[in-house]
Amino acid sequence: MKKVVVMFLCAMLTMGSISACGKSESDKNGKNTVQAQTEDKTTEENKTEDKAEDSDTEAKEEADKNSESSEMENPTEEEGQDAAGEESDMAEDMTMKVLKESAGTIDYTALEELNPEPGSHIAVVVKNTKSNFWATVKKGMTAAVKDLNEKMGYKGDDKVKLSFEGPADELDVESQINTIDAVLAENPTVLCLSAIDMESCGAQLEEAMGNEIPVVILDSGVESELVNTVCATDNYAAGAEAAKKMAEAIGNKGQVAIMAHAETSKSSQDREKGFTEEIAKNYPEIEIVNISHENEENSMSEMAEAVLVLYPEVKGYYCTNEYAANDVLDVVAASGKEITVLGFDAGKKQVNAVKNGTELGTFVQNAYGMGYATIIAGIRADMGLPNDKFINTGYQWIDSSNVDSKEYANYLYE
Repeated sequence: MKKVVVMFLCAMLTMGSISACGKSESDKNGKNTVQAQTEDKTTEENKTEDKAEDSDTEAKEEADKNSESSEMENPTEEEGQDAAGEESDMAEDMTMKVLKESAGTIDYTALEELNPEPGSHIAVVVKNTKSNFWATVKKGMTAAVKDLNEKMGYKGDDKVKLSFEGPADELDVESQINTIDAVLAENPTVLCLSAIDMESCGAQLEEAMGNEIPVVILDSGVESELVNTVCATDNYAAGAEAAKKMAEAIGNKGQVAIMAHAETSKSSQDREKGFTEEIAKNYPEIEIVNISHENEENSMSEMAEAVLVLYPEVKGYYCTNEYAANDVLDVVAASGKEITVLGFDAGKKQVNAVKNGTELGTFVQNAYGMGYATIIAGIRADMGLPNDKFINTGYQWIDSSNVDSKEYANYLYE
């Protein structure tokens, strides 16, 4: 029975993992065999429940798929109030201070040089429109557009317009490409893009260049000389720092696993690489037993459950985005094991997990600042003004010591 269970779980992880399965299976004793069989039964029960929930979620997402894509030329009164509130709250806090002082050689909070043409259209296409991270990015963009319109005194059709679109599913490369094609057909002033697959957008970037539409990449880069600038977190550095935090938490030795989002995403690749290379270089007694990637065949919950069965001695789990962390937190809680979970991003679930001690901490991107700087960089590009090749919007480590601090409040995607 054990052999069958192990082969099934290895097959599952192979589809979402670059790590070898079964490495330590020959060393497990009879006690671990019983444990694996018992946990496997629980895993199968959880899968049934997860699939039912996934079905309901997919139906809801399909119904809402197009509702998240909207032009923001004329925001509702409530949206306008929210944007104004965010602008006021953010003006003096760390998110904008970091952006002003550390993003690059240019101040991406400054509007003095900017004189956008009346009716300019800034088109934004992101990985998905559902996550708390992207909602916060959108707030920063909305505030920047509002500031530009106020500076120029634009009203009505003269206003700088913002459209914000993307698929509901962060793995849906085809849908994102179709959206980019549709956006380019409208001949926007600027295209701001966060690519699901960093190698998938070559034709679209060439089309943008041919039509003299500058491209600003945000969050996750593409390998192309056709982009004007990349506005993002230094994901490699954050991944390396995550390795140090994990090592300290588990006493510099033991087994750890990684749950990463889409393998084609540059942000995922860099967060993973920073972590694995730091562990390999400086922590010889820490073994990374599995790296799973978000995929269409198996949910991240299913893969995490399989990892805990195959590697019952895992002491730490590193997660590269909000979705990965949320699923791993659920699986670890259900297992009853004491496993150090460390994540990226800061939606409500992760913030609560940090507060109650089930998550050690999380690296939080400057989502609001990233949104604001992307708009400023886009207008600068359209006007022929220089931009830094990489605009580093920064990140913060949030743990129990500062999660309730007002100073860091605007880093949290709530």
